[in-house]
Amino acid sequence: MTARVPVRTNRDDRYFADEFQFMPKRGYTAMFERMLSHPNIKIMLGADYQEVRKLVAHRRVIYTGPVDEFFDFRFGKLPYRSLRFEHVTVDKAHHQPVAVVNYPQTRAYTRVTEYKHLTGQRHAKTTLTYEYPTDIGDPYYPVPRPENAVLYKRYQELARAQSDVWFVGRLATYRYYNMDQVVGQALATFNRIDERLPIAARRRPALQIASLPVVSGGSVTS
Repeated sequence: MTARVPVRTNRDDRYFADEFQFMPKRGYTAMFERMLSHPNIKIMLGADYQEVRKLVAHRRVIYTGPVDEFFDFRFGKLPYRSLRFEHVTVDKAHHQPVAVVNYPQTRAYTRVTEYKHLTGQRHAKTTLTYEYPTDIGDPYYPVPRPENAVLYKRYQELARAQSDVWFVGRLATYRYYNMDQVVGQALATFNRIDERLPIAARRRPALQIASLPVVSGGSVTS
């Protein structure tokens, strides 16, 4: 835990020590709704990427799902850690002194988030989310063990051999990223794709999302 969360000798109660830290003005839901509202973007919910990948016309793919799933688990499954969320509303203005409290060893849950500390909302009640680790459910985190790194290297070689597919994010590159890091990776990937596009192609609509990563892990671009 201390590898990610800094130990403080001052009264700075922020999770990270970055100079600039912000929340989206209207929340993450509104931010993604605006991002996906472009007329060139088509969203397919409840779709399995493996089932639609050959049905959707595309020239290149940005893949953000599990890399082993993309290659039909050719070398076996990579382990990913998941989370189970329990949402609770209690009859008190605040439950804990800060937004996030971590419990690395003392409880069955590993983290409790109280959102009012983040939003500044004032109310007689407060809502908490308890996070329980599990290996069942949607994949959230890679499992950093030597044998898993060896297995991922085999999939990485297959990924590098794909000329029209870019693998981005935690699941596709089997690495843990903070939000700022994965945004930086996404922007760097866009720049590499942009450099490889013919000049004529740059005049055409650049992006069409055919499948969201939360559903199947794949995004198909035009």
